Amino acid sequence: MKTWLLIIVFAITGFQIKIQAESRVWTSSDGKTLEAEYLSHSKNSVTVKRAGGSPVEIPLDRLSPADRKWLLELPEGSPPDAVFSKLWGKSGEKWNTEQQTLIDFSKAGYHQGKNDFPDWAVGSNVRDHGAVGDGVADDTVAFKKAIAACGQNQAVLIPNGSYKLMDWVGVDEMIGKWVKPLPKSNYVLRGESRAGVTLLLGTGLEEIHPWAQTTGNGRPTSQWSWSGGFLWFQDGSEVGVENLTIKGTGGAYDVHWKEKGYNGIFFRDFENGWVRNVTLTDVDSGIIVNNGTHITIENVLFTSSEDRPSKSTFENNMGYSGHHAILFGNGSSWCAADSVTFENRFHHELGVNPKSHHCVYSNCKGPSLHFDFHTREDNIPHILFTEIDAGEGDLVWRNNFYGACTGGTFWNIRGKKLSMPKQESWVKHPMLAEEMKTLFVGWEGRLPSVQEVGRPWFEKIDPTKLYPVNIYHAQRKKRFGADVK
Repeated sequence: MKTWLLIIVFAITGFQIKIQAESRVWTSSDGKTLEAEYLSHSKNSVTVKRAGGSPVEIPLDRLSPADRKWLLELPEGSPPDAVFSKLWGKSGEKWNTEQQTLIDFSKAGYHQGKNDFPDWAVGSNVRDHGAVGDGVADDTVAFKKAIAACGQNQAVLIPNGSYKLMDWVGVDEMIGKWVKPLPKSNYVLRGESRAGVTLLLGTGLEEIHPWAQTTGNGRPTSQWSWSGGFLWFQDGSEVGVENLTIKGTGGAYDVHWKEKGYNGIFFRDFENGWVRNVTLTDVDSGIIVNNGTHITIENVLFTSSEDRPSKSTFENNMGYSGHHAILFGNGSSWCAADSVTFENRFHHELGVNPKSHHCVYSNCKGPSLHFDFHTREDNIPHILFTEIDAGEGDLVWRNNFYGACTGGTFWNIRGKKLSMPKQESWVKHPMLAEEMKTLFVGWEGRLPSVQEVGRPWFEKIDPTKLYPVNIYHAQRKKRFGADVK
């Protein structure tokens, strides 16, 4: 054949990648050109389609070096039938940060998204300060002494064992309703192994530090229903918790707002902290961040004992085992929860509070996740949910007052019963879904018509075909290079 084009059938064997329609000029090895849309490619050929024509297969050795290079630079790891967003393209070439349609979340997390967690040498050992680790003795004082003895940029080692805590660690004292923290920076609480180290919460914070409160509708509750933790970090920076399990011992969960304060980890007025490789079992609240910035929560598992879930039908408590799982609250910014798995259910799994911004929930999955924009106003801008398996998906907006999620970014969200926010929510905002400032790309549910410019943006793409799967990871990779996941 004189022509370098070989027309074949649509089906092509071998590894293929499908990209949204993109017309480009192809050049043959002898300098001839052809303008055609890319369809797919394998190890030996590329298939293109001229406007109004049929698919054409071109052997790779008939292409110019520049065209072969272009094909080699297509993103790795994409599925055979990958589809790319108009806002990102194949590898971010279509991303326009100045346009502010797809917000830049790459700086969320420890050290502005670098997540270069330190591997500090051991500075103290809780066993050397009297910890027994038998699950019976009170090891609280030993933990406090070990932390005090740990030098800067060092680790407090927790050898395998079960350590009962009967009071919080990281607080000097509480006088009335004033909590005086023990500010300490640049250390990490490091378990010998995640499965081997258990911190047993022997009592609830409400029992040892009572702090009566009321809800917005006057219902009696406790401050510890939504704040505080046994591991308390405040007014500092560069502190982490890793490789351990935290387990509440409060028995069956009762009802919403009656939590006893079996809370895991609490950051307040804190910068550059991390929680990694941690399991939280039978806790009332898991990890709460109040006015924190650049905190990363990574590789965290939530579980509960068989008898933990509530059996009460009061206010739909049946089946829940806790209140807040993760909460970026009270003005927290640039925080990220990445790779979080739920085996149990909370009233609020993935939460943000008023004035929190540029926080990320990435690669999370659970039985029926809840995206908790915990406010009555439009005051939580720029929150990203990406690569989320919401399970049943019918509760994602359960506590969202209508309009509170405006400004959010939802990228690759799966769920069996996903829907758009409804006006029937408790507090109505004067806007329709089509008028909100949200961005939906790869939403497994009904979407309004695609928007052409700016927000709102509704891009209907099958989540199983959307690439990149995780826009937070993609943005960080584009910014930092191949050294980040």
